[in-house]
Amino acid sequence: MSGEARNLLFDEDELFDLQLPPRMRLKSSIHFTPVTVARLAARMLAPRPGMRVLDVGSGPGKFCIVAAREVPSATFVGVEIRPHLVRIARRLASRAGLENAAFIEGNAMDTDWRAFDAFYLYNPFAEQLRDDEHVLDRSMTFAPAKFAEYVRGARERLSAAPAGTRVVTYHSFGAPAPLGYELVEDLPIETDRLELWVKSGQRSNHERGAMS
Repeated sequence: MSGEARNLLFDEDELFDLQLPPRMRLKSSIHFTPVTVARLAARMLAPRPGMRVLDVGSGPGKFCIVAAREVPSATFVGVEIRPHLVRIARRLASRAGLENAAFIEGNAMDTDWRAFDAFYLYNPFAEQLRDDEHVLDRSMTFAPAKFAEYVRGARERLSAAPAGTRVVTYHSFGAPAPLGYELVEDLPIETDRLELWVKSGQRSNHERGAMS
């Protein structure tokens, strides 16, 4: 496969979907970041060389792969609790020839968030609030209490992050903004929003409604 042909596999949503198992393709528009959004988010998250970005709930790796191609000077790491999705992500990253995209199998709450400069959150825990045909697969069970626990854990970790930490949410992550985060950029994406938050170390003026 030529380099140009390989690039197309990761530059178009439809071609990316064709590399996924058939059962996932039907739900890709619900669960996976569109290519155009991933590119925008990558630039928002990693404006400086050497930055490390954590994608919480990375699924089959679409955001990290597209972002790593868009900003080759940064490292994008996805953490995903479902082993079969991590295997797909690693295979696709290898196919793309990326050295700045990596994937961790495990619970995001067991990951050391202190090792990262920025975070991408696309409703990472929302599947635990659903028990219908819109879930990606049945390996994730309906567990509202677990959803609340994970959202609380994410807020705690973001609250403990140093000044300058960057957070991009697409849709949301399910909770108000932690203290000290300021809304720096807010882009409408059709019916959704792509928001960049940066920790200033001061109380956020947007705490009451942000990231929810």
